[in-house]
Amino acid sequence: MKNIDKLIINSPHVEPSQHWFYDRENRNFEIKEGHRPAGYVMATPNSKAFDDPSIFIEIELVNKIRPRVKAWRENGYPGVTGITKRLLEHWIDPEERK
Repeated sequence: MKNIDKLIINSPHVEPSQHWFYDRENRNFEIKEGHRPAGYVMATPNSKAFDDPSIFIEIELVNKIRPRVKAWRENGYPGVTGITKRLLEHWIDPEERK
C-alpha cells in the first residue's frame, strides 16, 4: 500500500481542488481531482471482515448546496449586510493571514 506522505492536501482558505481516494481493489491511496462528495461510510451489515468494503452514504443536501454556495461567493455574497460582506472579505484576504 502506498504511504500517504501528506494528509492535508488543500488550503483551509480555498475550496478543495483534490482529495484522497482509497482504491479498495489495489489497496492504494491516490489523489483525485475535485471536491470529494459529502457523505459517510457505514459498515456492511453483518460484516466481520477487517477490510470491510463498507457502504458510502451520500449526503445529498450538502452536495446540492455546495454549488449554490460557490456561486454565491463568486457573485460577491448577494443578500448579506455590509458588515457581513466586509467580514467575509476579511476572512478570505490572504494579506490578513500573514
